[in-house]
Amino acid sequence: MDLDQLRTAIALLQHRTVNKTAAAQGLAPSSISDRVRRLEAELGAPLFLRDRAGMHPTAAGRSYLVTAAAALEALDDAAEQFRAGPGLSVGAQASIAGELLPAVLDELRQARPELQVQLRPDPDRDRLLTALGHGEIDVAVLLDAGAHIGDLGFSGSASDLEYLDVREVAMTVVAPPDHPLLGRPVTMAEIQRTGGLVGREPRCSFWMATRRWLGSDVGLTAVGGLAQVREWVASGRGVALLPEFAVRADLDSGRLEAVDVQAPPLRLRLIWREDHPGVSELRPLLYALTQA
Repeated sequence: MDLDQLRTAIALLQHRTVNKTAAAQGLAPSSISDRVRRLEAELGAPLFLRDRAGMHPTAAGRSYLVTAAAALEALDDAAEQFRAGPGLSVGAQASIAGELLPAVLDELRQARPELQVQLRPDPDRDRLLTALGHGEIDVAVLLDAGAHIGDLGFSGSASDLEYLDVREVAMTVVAPPDHPLLGRPVTMAEIQRTGGLVGREPRCSFWMATRRWLGSDVGLTAVGGLAQVREWVASGRGVALLPEFAVRADLDSGRLEAVDVQAPPLRLRLIWREDHPGVSELRPLLYALTQA
């Protein structure tokens, strides 16, 4: 099938008249009519009805051309991706995408300028892992702990996923200035007794890390996003366990203070499907994650 003929017939459906279609495609009106006739001859059925008022799509012709237009769009997208060279679709939890990955992607662009990287932030870890399982993204970057994917506290993953822990992510308990816990070493028991612990929401990695560290029965108040957690702490409404990268600016400015207690780190975990056809393309991302 001649795709130029098919594109012309689709354009005629969109522009409705031969003259408008000819102007849009830079062709003579006679060429438009000729291309459509040739396509109809190949299909063995009319796509358009002709009368003195012009050419009008048949019901079957309209259905065929709408479906063909969607197929051509998919082919065009595939061709664009092919011409663009190697690509990598990276899914990441929103906090990682916003706070940690910009420097990683800068490192990756310097090392592999020809590698097209698409970042897909998503606050929902389950959606990221589902997208990874369906092949919608090449790799997921998230925070976890333990020897298996999900040991931090979220649901177990499919058995066909592999992972590598790229680096440790330091965690810190932050409090407002002049909080009673500041200025001296404190114990885990004191953190548990202090009350006023705040977090994002139960599906959040920091929330899960707090329960993993302090116990599943520890009292936690959900206050929304990461910015809201920092605001609650800064205004004296509680303390929170957060990754150091997410509060570094607040600590440097004195808006928040770090409590002197040893908080176990999380792991920055890179996850991919074991049958991924381009595992070699993950190596520069791994390097960038370790260097940035």
